[in-house]
Amino acid sequence: MQERPIAEQIADVIRLCEDTDGLLIANRDGIVEFQRVFVDNLWKSGETVGLHIFELYPELDEESSTILQALKTGKPTYNVLQDINNRRGERVLLESTTIPIAVDGQVVCVVDSSKFHSIDQRVIRGKGGISTLDRIITQDPAMLALKERIRDVAPLDSSVLICGETGTGKELVAESLHSEGYRAGKPFVSQNCAAIPANLLESLFFGTEKGSYTGALTRKGLLEEADGGTLFLDEINSMEIGLQAKLLKVLEEKKVRRLGGNRDIPFDVRIVAAVNEEPARLIREHRLREDLYYRLGVVRITLPPLRKRKGDIPLLIRYFIDRYNRKMKRQVHGVSRQALRRLERYSWPGNVRELQNVIEGAFASARSELLVLDHMEDALDQDMEETRGEDEQPPLEEGFSLNQALEQYEKKLLEQAMAQSTSISQAARRLGLSRQNLKYKLQKFNL
Repeated sequence: MQERPIAEQIADVIRLCEDTDGLLIANRDGIVEFQRVFVDNLWKSGETVGLHIFELYPELDEESSTILQALKTGKPTYNVLQDINNRRGERVLLESTTIPIAVDGQVVCVVDSSKFHSIDQRVIRGKGGISTLDRIITQDPAMLALKERIRDVAPLDSSVLICGETGTGKELVAESLHSEGYRAGKPFVSQNCAAIPANLLESLFFGTEKGSYTGALTRKGLLEEADGGTLFLDEINSMEIGLQAKLLKVLEEKKVRRLGGNRDIPFDVRIVAAVNEEPARLIREHRLREDLYYRLGVVRITLPPLRKRKGDIPLLIRYFIDRYNRKMKRQVHGVSRQALRRLERYSWPGNVRELQNVIEGAFASARSELLVLDHMEDALDQDMEETRGEDEQPPLEEGFSLNQALEQYEKKLLEQAMAQSTSISQAARRLGLSRQNLKYKLQKFNL
């Protein structure tokens, strides 16, 4: 092995630090000597120092561990995808770059830099933890009719496409379709397609055989995991068109072959999918294959936004207050009249999920038996339509600055993306930015 100058080796490590969610250093014996993880915009020390790589990731072996391979061969690897369980049994998705450091011709340690990808996946076996129709809180006539439609459709095997804005309760409907049907005792598997990078979705869907690519382990895919039950695919329009074609073929043949595998595996799965935009627009913009739309949309359920069922707002407020009273051991009795009027005027771009977050946030501030407007004003003051008609334009005040307004809007979007994400990588994908650019913007606004 030809040893490179130590300065070049250090330069490689510095480049790693520019774009990473976690850094780990393992010594020549595979023991972790150092770890830092970027969580909630802060660098935190890992709890793994002193552990062997096999203790940290029990599924790995000398061939599938990029760290042990680098120690053995002295060769770096770049952007290797690893879908593995950690020592707590949590499934983690890593994109790792591993660089050995050599002194006097001997590898003395390895520096590993990983980007963490949130899988945003739930696998529930049996009936526990699955929502039922009574979880859909409503007194709105259209929503009550929709609940009856769900009850009628649930016993069928037909695929279902759920359409609705973010926060309207699409996963709640998917779970109700499962729990009200004959597959209720079988697995319910939920996967948010927007949470996974395109180059990882295929292995998640179809599964892998060990050795199919560097770091790959033998794993069932989503269709195998859900065999006999229901597979819910949220934001399926975020899946790249090429993979949509492969998914359509697999659904029609009802058998799947793992990446690197040599046999077809039959499956029996009911597919429920969801989109958060109008399907016709998605098809027109080539973000959803028309043939896949017809395959998934045998039954179509459209959820109305909260602004079109405002009569449900007091009922939902009561429901969330009762929930957080139990959870936080509080005795909040309701909201003030002024707060209720404001909540009923608000346009709710984030729908029921946003209302839930507002009530939870108000609980954090409240010290009395009533939630008042002061407890939630910050969460509502960005709504631009609550006190004027849709076509009415707000007047520009004296001293208005377009640059300042754009910066405020940009900061709000950054805060929103970080709040809805579990890592910088995921937030960057939501915003359509590179990780490097997002980190720069977070520093710029002191976020």
